[in-house]
Amino acid sequence: MKKDDRERKKRLESLKELVNSSPYYRHLGMEVTECFEGSSRMRMEVRREHTNIYGTVHGGVICSLADSTCGLALGSLLMEGETAVTLDLRINFFVPLREGEVSGIGRVIHKGGKTAVEEAEILDKDGKLIAKAVATHFILKPAENPRSQ
Repeated sequence: MKKDDRERKKRLESLKELVNSSPYYRHLGMEVTECFEGSSRMRMEVRREHTNIYGTVHGGVICSLADSTCGLALGSLLMEGETAVTLDLRINFFVPLREGEVSGIGRVIHKGGKTAVEEAEILDKDGKLIAKAVATHFILKPAENPRSQ
């Protein structure tokens, strides 16, 4: 394995560990299972507290998973010190989800210098499409990132 490949693999593994230790991800029970350059896969087990008054998973939970898979897919392509924030997230829901494991698959469609567009598919444990989302992120350079100052 080449040095560049080892460094890239190490960077992706660090990103995966960072995301999996995030308080919000842990609160919802989301977990990164795969992270490649430009794509990601996450999973979560639906819990009772994820459901709405009708007994189905609240749309906000599904949106969180979609936004997270999109952001992680983009994060895998960012340069050292860059961060990204969601500008827009559009989602279509196809069927209600009541229980079981749900997964999100994110993929970068386009990455420019200042913005990026990603898509996410949310699937139930049987691989049935629950929702599809498209996100737009704004890319912050290190000098624009308040956390780096």
